[in-house]
Amino acid sequence: MLIKQSDYHRIYRVINSLVVNENSNPAVASMYFSTFGAFILEQHYKIRATPKGGLAAYNFGGTVLLFADHREDGYVTGAGDNFHCWVEADGWAIDFMAPAFAETARELGIASKMFQRPLTAMAPSINDLSGSGDFFYQSEPAAMARRFADWHKHAVIGDLAGIASNWFRKSPKQMQPSISVNDRQGKLRDLPLTGSSLIGAW
Repeated sequence: MLIKQSDYHRIYRVINSLVVNENSNPAVASMYFSTFGAFILEQHYKIRATPKGGLAAYNFGGTVLLFADHREDGYVTGAGDNFHCWVEADGWAIDFMAPAFAETARELGIASKMFQRPLTAMAPSINDLSGSGDFFYQSEPAAMARRFADWHKHAVIGDLAGIASNWFRKSPKQMQPSISVNDRQGKLRDLPLTGSSLIGAW
């Protein structure tokens, strides 16, 4: 593993808490999870980490979860509205949003687990997701560059990334159970650390 499961869980919970505080659904907030996760990896581990986006497909316990749009020619693409984001770092693929699927896709019965796999373990194609934990990514750099450029124009994104990095602590250091943040009206309030418990890894 690139990082310990305990630290993965902490990064997920920090970002999840900020996403919930922004009234954004964690299951459709992959840009937050990938960008903030990559920032934390660079700040705390000195690992060169890159947010990626496009088509993503996972076999989670026999349930295939696909983030893609169907094209008129019958193929699928990750350049449309149904895209997903992940992090690539030192030959590893990390999806810090994976534990949130258990909450937001309850009907699919997906467990709350860590997703951190070597890129060499990726399936050769989207049609080869035969076993639990199999995954396939197809990055769409041009489409994601446009999305991230528009998203980064919001000043609050940089502020939130800084908050995420400052809140996170590597285990066994203690994590603050909450932090104080300004709400949209400028009032200071406590933001608790929230998120699903992990029951293993994919």
